[in-house]
Amino acid sequence: MIYPRTILVLRFSSIGDIVQTTSVLGTLKKKFPESSIDFMTLSKYASILRYHPYINKIHEVDIKANYKTLKRIGTEIDTLNYDLVLDLHNTTRSKIVRKFIKNSNKRYIRKPRWNRFKNFALHLNHFPKDFSVRYWMNEIINDFFNEEVKPSKTKLFISKEEINKSRSFLQSVGIDKPFFVILPGAAWPQKTWLYDRYISVIKKCTKDYNLSPLMIGGSNDTVCDSIKNILGEKLIDIHGKTSLRESIAIISQSEFVIGSDTGLVHAAEALNIASISILGPTAVETGAGVFNNNSFIVEDKNLWCRPCSQNGSIPCYREEQYCLTNISVENVMNAINGLIQ
Repeated sequence: MIYPRTILVLRFSSIGDIVQTTSVLGTLKKKFPESSIDFMTLSKYASILRYHPYINKIHEVDIKANYKTLKRIGTEIDTLNYDLVLDLHNTTRSKIVRKFIKNSNKRYIRKPRWNRFKNFALHLNHFPKDFSVRYWMNEIINDFFNEEVKPSKTKLFISKEEINKSRSFLQSVGIDKPFFVILPGAAWPQKTWLYDRYISVIKKCTKDYNLSPLMIGGSNDTVCDSIKNILGEKLIDIHGKTSLRESIAIISQSEFVIGSDTGLVHAAEALNIASISILGPTAVETGAGVFNNNSFIVEDKNLWCRPCSQNGSIPCYREEQYCLTNISVENVMNAINGLIQ
């Protein structure tokens, strides 16, 4: 294709998937270093991409935007005459916006729905051996290259001011030595590891490695409340007390993070922070997992019933949620020992 001078990337949600799109940005910059790249996402997630050097401008869309508003947005974008528009979401919202962009070369990702159905309903894994959400998102631009190109790493960026503020904040809550971050919450409770096992891991890390434990999460993460109620002052608990951007800045100062299949684990990797992702009902084929050499996945690979859904939203239909109960404290500690040693 003709060298695109201007590119617009669409991805409206969620935290982890938006982080993964930064891999595509990096791959684009390798091929088209002089291109100007803009990004469109929901306002609630726009801060994730702040200070990203590959992004010229972020177009923010309100989550409540109706068809009329999305049509207007698409029409306004059309007047900007982007050479290339990449829809990395392909949902109803992005389709409406894309429909009214007439004067651009447009591409969109195709979701592997049939393979997902076979994986969830029939327990047949027909995904390519090297499948991952990162490779899947980069497929949209594969034909730009004359040879197979490995997808770029994900990257997020923190300003010096944010780093200084996060350090001051950490001091104010009593963090005066190296610390690790616990991210036990998730959008769906089915993805949440047992709180008492988190407590055991926290105690072991504190004792064996002399690290301070700091817990981050949303205000509605009840698992955080359960952990805090037991550990009390032995844990620095800031769940529900920091913004998304503040949380990312704090994570950037940590030794490593432990968490569910959640967006902030992906954000940690994009900051090159070692990450341990505890996978229950989700798997690499659903977009979960970690990528960096210093990160680990903890999962039970031998269960016939997993993955059972794309995002873990479907309640477990077995007498016990074995995908989580089969993961022991020792399993997680082995991963921690691996990244520390």
